[in-house]
Formats: sequence, structure tokens, C-alpha cells
Amino acid sequence: MMRREDSRGFDASAWTVTTAAGALRAHGCRVTRPRVAVLQALLEHGAPIDATALTVLAQRYEPTIHEATVYRTVNVLAEVGITTHVHAGHGPSLVGLRGGSDVVAVCRDCGAIEAVPTAAVDDLADRVRRSTGYVIELGHFALEGVCPDCSRDEAPS
Repeated sequence: MMRREDSRGFDASAWTVTTAAGALRAHGCRVTRPRVAVLQALLEHGAPIDATALTVLAQRYEPTIHEATVYRTVNVLAEVGITTHVHAGHGPSLVGLRGGSDVVAVCRDCGAIEAVPTAAVDDLADRVRRSTGYVIELGHFALEGVCPDCSRDEAPS
């Protein structure tokens, strides 16, 4: 039985498969080969990733893992606070380890996904809070814009 007693994030830089397996056990979850494969793939990738690409990486560790298993595993990992997801514009949701300090940015032209340090947008969030009282929670939704490569392509000659 899963318990949601501690949904605080972990320091993603300190993650190991052993740490994640311990977190699963601490929340009453079984540690299975597919779950470990998904955790290994997330650790290897180190940034938010969509389920299809995560499946390909997880198959390096568990060749028979299916995308449906990856989705179920990601849901379990999110319930116990190991992963989080980001809505990335019009594309698929992305999953990553909790505790990262980056915000995801997605290029509206080419679909490139980039991690942006939260420090780069903290000033904006602070100005919104000061002027409106509204506290922006960065991280659940991706920032949408134009990546450096596409913005160069759009620049007038």
C-alpha cells in the first residue's frame, strides 16, 4: 500500500538507484526490475524526458519493458514523491526526478527541450508576486518560447 506521507523532493544530484529503491520500500512499494530500470533510465538521462524516450532508455536495463509499464511506474514514482511531471506545451508531458532546480523550456518552433535554472526566472516570479500578490509556482508547466537556434533563424538578415 502506498502512503503519501513524505512528498518532498529529493536532491536529484544525490540520487542513486539504491536511494530510490529505499524510497520505494519506505513508502510500502515493491522494488521490481521494471521500476529499477525506469529509475536507472531517469538517473542516466538526468533531465525531464517523455515516456517514449524513457522507455527506450529503460530497455537498456530491462529489454522487455513496455511503454505501458513505464507509464504505470512513473505514476507510482510520482505518488510517492520520487518523480514529478511537467506539462510541455502541446507536446507530451515530461517526467523527471524531484529535487531538480531547473525549469523546463520548450521551443514552440522545433520542440527542443532545455533546462533553465530557476534563478533565471526568479526575478520574474518575484515581480509578479510584488505587483499582484500572486505566487507563481515554477516547474509544473514548461516555459514556452523560441530556442536560440530558431530565434537566429527568425532574425532579419
